[in-house]
Amino acid sequence: MKPEIEQTLKQSIARQKMISIENITLDSSLADLDISSLDSISLVFDIEDKFDVEVPNAELKRVRTIRDIVEGVDALIQAKK
Repeated sequence: MKPEIEQTLKQSIARQKMISIENITLDSSLADLDISSLDSISLVFDIEDKFDVEVPNAELKRVRTIRDIVEGVDALIQAKK
């Protein structure tokens, strides 16, 4: 599931920030990608819709990298099973 989450997230970021998907890695920080708090909310909505999960607001404050988001969403998906 992680590769699908990663790909979805990278596609959303590339589309939103108009950057090449190849420039986005798991270790890219949101700050490095110039993702504002408003941008991150939009990205989370995309992820929530795609994977039918709800990311708690408290978790959003701890997210720093793409990896943080992927692992957090994967944990939410696993918890639903």
